[in-house]
Amino acid sequence: MLRRALTLSVAGPLAIALALVLGACSSDEAPRPVQPEFDLHHPDCRRRSLAADHVAQRREARWIPDLIELLDDEDETVRLQAITGLREITGHETGYAPFLTRAERLEHMALWHAWWGQHQHAGASSGGPIANEPASGAGR
Repeated sequence: MLRRALTLSVAGPLAIALALVLGACSSDEAPRPVQPEFDLHHPDCRRRSLAADHVAQRREARWIPDLIELLDDEDETVRLQAITGLREITGHETGYAPFLTRAERLEHMALWHAWWGQHQHAGASSGGPIANEPASGAGR
């Protein structure tokens, strides 16, 4: 309503510019910072993917169990971000790929859980990165 009233009272190019500015400022949802504690489990796959990328960039080891669970996410992009994050944080490799069948993904998740069970002391308590051997592609 306000936009229409302004358009009627202001003529020509100025009205168009004003409408564009008002339209740009009236988004439905303002972007918010990523909060891994919520967004790694968010119903929207875009938020899960952003959160996985966020923790990978910061190499936050405390989120490794969550990233492992995302290896079986319904969305392939989320799975890609999860494995990228795990590799970035840990340097560990199991041969996982986001396009594997569900049964294969579950096998790799079990490998990741076992690996994390043996290495979590290296970085979980501090939440920082884990000093580990470089990813070699033969981490089984």
